[in-house]
Amino acid sequence: MKSAKQFTEATSYGTFQSVRLGKEDPCRIRLRHCYIFSENTCKHLDSMSWAEVQETFYNCLDFCAVHDRLPYFYITGGDPILHPDFWQLLELLKTHSIPFTILGNPFHLNDAVCQRLKNYGCEKYQLSIDGLRETHD
Repeated sequence: MKSAKQFTEATSYGTFQSVRLGKEDPCRIRLRHCYIFSENTCKHLDSMSWAEVQETFYNCLDFCAVHDRLPYFYITGGDPILHPDFWQLLELLKTHSIPFTILGNPFHLNDAVCQRLKNYGCEKYQLSIDGLRETHD
């Protein structure tokens, strides 16, 4: 299993520290443009345990404090909502008043889930739209 540090990519943008927490989660679709499956080499996806998520989270907060940055998390995956600790992570973010964006697919979004995401402080939900040959760019 990869260490928590291998799942984290940090980049400074002005006063914010942007942290992409790459959670390779189960995803029921295989979009052609998805970086996870683009080379068809990923036979088994690693998933972070809750302990690794917490370690990564607090490492990021420490990094932001040392470099005088405000944290901002991008939660990615295949479909991050499917990760067993997804809602627990959002609770952790809310507890620390950390803004975040989710990059995922729309298949598990409904009114109740969207309201719950909003209540936890989700600022944006980025999704991919794929189409048939005639409509795909």
